[in-house]
Amino acid sequence: MIKYIMSKRVHERGLIGIGICIVVFLLGYYVLNHISTLEDPPLGHTIYILIGSALTFLSILGFILILKYLYDNKKKKERRERKRKKHKLFYLKDNPQSKKSTGRTEN
Repeated sequence: MIKYIMSKRVHERGLIGIGICIVVFLLGYYVLNHISTLEDPPLGHTIYILIGSALTFLSILGFILILKYLYDNKKKKERRERKRKKHKLFYLKDNPQSKKSTGRTEN
């Protein structure tokens, strides 16, 4: 499963990651607001409050990091494309300026 996810393109992996973050957020929200408010939960209220808060925080953090990665990747591609367009290849043999600059005359 991991090889399948890693073989996808960057945007598809980002969407998969965002989907996972949403599922983790919903799980954390459920634990925090429903299980921790039960009258007598099995492990106590505190552990469920901590688990729910941690899952919610980690999913929000993951969502932000995925968006930042996708934005930085887009900027990197644009920068690379601009750099490629500015860089023009020319060859000295084909360049008429190189014959004038040597000062030699051809017979």
